[in-house]
Amino acid sequence: MYLDFYKLQLKPFQISTDPKFLWLGEKHREALAVLKYGILDNKGFLLLTGDVGTGKTTLLNALIGSLGEDVLVAMVTDPGLAKMDFFNFVADSFEMDKSFKSKGEFLIYLKNFLLGLYQQNRQALLIIDEAQHLNQKMLEEVRLLSNIEKHNTKLINIFFVGQSEFNEIILRPRNRAIRQRITINYNITPLSEAETGDYIRFRLEIAGTDKPIFTPRAIKAVFTFSNGYPRLINIVCDQALLTGYVKEKTKIDEKIITACAEELKISHGFPIHKSRATPEAVVEQPVVESLVNENSDAATVTGHRDANRPLGHPMMIVLIALMVLWIGLISVYFFTRESGFPSALKVGTDEPSAIATTDRSTESSTSQGRSSHATPTGEDSGIVSVAQTGQVPGSSEVESAASEQAKTEPDKTTAINDAPQSTGTEKKEALITLEMINETYGAAPEVYFGFNSNSLDDQSYGILHMVAKYCVQNPGAKLILKGYSDSSGVRSYNIKLSEFRANMVKTYLVGRGVAPLAVKTLAMGPEAQGSETAQRKVVIEIVAPK
Repeated sequence: MYLDFYKLQLKPFQISTDPKFLWLGEKHREALAVLKYGILDNKGFLLLTGDVGTGKTTLLNALIGSLGEDVLVAMVTDPGLAKMDFFNFVADSFEMDKSFKSKGEFLIYLKNFLLGLYQQNRQALLIIDEAQHLNQKMLEEVRLLSNIEKHNTKLINIFFVGQSEFNEIILRPRNRAIRQRITINYNITPLSEAETGDYIRFRLEIAGTDKPIFTPRAIKAVFTFSNGYPRLINIVCDQALLTGYVKEKTKIDEKIITACAEELKISHGFPIHKSRATPEAVVEQPVVESLVNENSDAATVTGHRDANRPLGHPMMIVLIALMVLWIGLISVYFFTRESGFPSALKVGTDEPSAIATTDRSTESSTSQGRSSHATPTGEDSGIVSVAQTGQVPGSSEVESAASEQAKTEPDKTTAINDAPQSTGTEKKEALITLEMINETYGAAPEVYFGFNSNSLDDQSYGILHMVAKYCVQNPGAKLILKGYSDSSGVRSYNIKLSEFRANMVKTYLVGRGVAPLAVKTLAMGPEAQGSETAQRKVVIEIVAPK
């Protein structure tokens, strides 16, 4: 939608990993070189760790692309499988064309398979992504696979890729054997402020422009709010371009970045919280030991480790959580009492409110009609709902400007794209009724997003335009925007993604003249019913004026 305005050929800040937008900073190039050396030199066990959104998947894809045909790669993306399912998945990834019913049968066939590769001067690389989800038994099974060797030469390299907490898992005393075998260990860290600027300019150039759309102060603000995490940089910058388009700003300044960060609820230095992937991560406290002392021959290369967090104590976390919940309940009470705005979710009860109740048959038919716009499943999902906090997004730069514009120039705001040219005799704009919206899009209109994306399709903009017109014509109307995601993957990221989607829809509606305080956003996470593809959406509940 903003491509023509900024003279771009592609969306520069898509969340998906497009090889065209591969950018390697100094630390990425170092990691790539070290890991490639470990594979080609048959180092055995390798480890790449990093926080959520630091670019592990991007780096992994670059590494696989740099390997020659003499390296046969098998990747396990879901290490939480049962033992025989895991072994059969590995066999299928290595293209063995055989299934196994017992561990012994698999190991015999795997050994002969690896010996055949060795005779062909080829190597086998087993990549285990999201390694923090390996349970203790499967971690030991993987370790035993490395015992397959010939003449002191490893026949298989095993490459762990996981979040930073996997370092804690392998530091447990029970994992001493596997810890000693890890010869290459690289921890990828977020981008610096200078790298953040290079990253933004590179992606804009690949997208089709060499103009400095983001001012230096805007880039500094992006770094402040994203903490240098590439995924958050993409989300903030994409939202900023959308906001700049709505406000007709050819330059993105720090005010727009700040407004977008407030819309997306990203505080200064937003931390990516650790995902406790295995039960042992909660029960057992890690014992910090030195990898260098355990294995003096290991070529261990690590990035900067995170400093100890002062709020890491469990009791402190519980107290903070209780305080936040208490403040949220008070906020819900006073907001409901003073504004008369009904709560979309009742705290402490399993019964949905009247507003959240929709015509299921209409909603089902709408979802089926729109399913052709959805993309393949498999994105992260979330665990914490914004509804529990009772917070209504505060006024931001975008909301304030749009609200003021709606008061002074409502006709201009609601007719940005499709208003007909004046013929000298002004025609009264057709009224939009709630019945018209219900008949066209159902009782609760839905707009859909692609896989792991915050981009809408063209049909969704038509829905939003009609809803915006209705709200402008009926100032007392209120909207509840519920963001959803599918149910696969790590939950901690996807709750933010569903919240980003709801806030992006709100930003667009505010830009069309809807009053900011008339719109409430809720992050529902993976709570939607239906198929995975039908869950990546924002549901719009319209409350008619009284």
